[in-house]
Amino acid sequence: MPTFEYKAMTKQGRMITNKIDFDGSMSTLRNSLAAEGLKVVSIKEKKFDIEKLFGTKQKSKMNKRAAIGLNEAVLTQDKYFADNVASVKKKKSIEEILKGDVDFGAIFKKISQTLGVVSRVKIDEVISFTEMFLLLKKSNFTNIRAIQTLYDNAENISMKNILGDMIDGMETGGYIYSTMEYYNKTFPEIYTNLIKVGETTGSLVSSLEQALKYLQDSVKVKRAVRKAMLGPLLQSAALVIGGVLCIIFGLPVMQDMYASYGLTDQIPEETIAAANVVYWCGDHWYIILAVIVALIVAFRVWKSTPGGKFAWDKFKINFPIFGPLILRLQIQKFFVAVNINLKNNARLQDAIAECKQVVTNDVLRAAIEAAEANLIVGDSWIEPFENMKEFPPMLQEMLKIGMETNMAEMIDNILRFIDEDIRITIERITKTLPQVSMAFMGIILIGFVIIILKPIMEVYMGSFLFEASGI
Repeated sequence: MPTFEYKAMTKQGRMITNKIDFDGSMSTLRNSLAAEGLKVVSIKEKKFDIEKLFGTKQKSKMNKRAAIGLNEAVLTQDKYFADNVASVKKKKSIEEILKGDVDFGAIFKKISQTLGVVSRVKIDEVISFTEMFLLLKKSNFTNIRAIQTLYDNAENISMKNILGDMIDGMETGGYIYSTMEYYNKTFPEIYTNLIKVGETTGSLVSSLEQALKYLQDSVKVKRAVRKAMLGPLLQSAALVIGGVLCIIFGLPVMQDMYASYGLTDQIPEETIAAANVVYWCGDHWYIILAVIVALIVAFRVWKSTPGGKFAWDKFKINFPIFGPLILRLQIQKFFVAVNINLKNNARLQDAIAECKQVVTNDVLRAAIEAAEANLIVGDSWIEPFENMKEFPPMLQEMLKIGMETNMAEMIDNILRFIDEDIRITIERITKTLPQVSMAFMGIILIGFVIIILKPIMEVYMGSFLFEASGI
């Protein structure tokens, strides 16, 4: 009876690797595993099994490429992990270690994964992967050969593991995007959707170009915003920390100074009030921590509800300075995906239905779903965007023109317009943020002068010096 090795995802979302003796084809086994609630990633027939040769049965191992850190109580409830618990806990004997049978690299890798030490995949590495993959595809590499080449040259352990899973999936006829969907913390949803469209329609090169542009634009936006905010925020934080330290360590010195001169003047009330606040916070830090934690938990619970999520998304796109940029980035994601679908001869209705999932903002998604519903019943699909007051008026007019002419060409124009609009919005933000940050820092500086510098100036410049001298 042939032996098959398969990799699959359980209903609990865990990746497993197991071996099974099965009298039938791979497709029959795949269907059998699917009936048991497993989502199969890859299946291989083992032509030669050393375990059978020596008459031993090895416990199935958990996938080394998946994130480890599983709760034992949960594992033992899953029949596919019940045997694995004992296997993972089993220690190698001294004889095995002396004979050199232990794979120290694998042990270190598993320990690192368990402790979360393995380096994560940064966005720059995803960009590099996309650039190399695109280059290999333009050189007429097949998908599996291109990924294998990238796997052989990968330096980041986590990225190498992901590429290995991609190879396993493709060897059994799977898609690259299926692995990307599982590693959704590494690959953004819009990125995965672009690769999915490219794979399923035979336009992977075009999709990779779009995905690469999306990643580069995202990094550009984040770095521009970070650059504009970092300096003023650090200066403001330094002033706040400096003020607190001056109150804690400097106020007692000022009080002694006043007392040593026998002055009738007192430390300003503002300084005393600020000191009382700082001292209270120091004495009751646990109350502050509990309030902060409670507020965070309450906010997350509220945001997890449909109404809370919608209200929060509406707040974000209406937020001063950043709101227009957040909305335009969401619109860009949507139309990039729609554009690729239309270029692959998809109907507009199908393209909207397929691409609405890339939008994470519920306000915009609600408008898109209303547009899809209007298309189904034959009404104007532009109307929901017109009713959305945050939607840019210029895009509304371009969509109207597209309905009367050629929608695919108009969406190309829309994407060019959005790119330029995003660029202008970023420039506006980079000019506005320093002004806002400096204004905020100015407020903090005024407070610093009133609370900290005022008593010091009174010591060295006030009239009490004359009073102390009896003049």
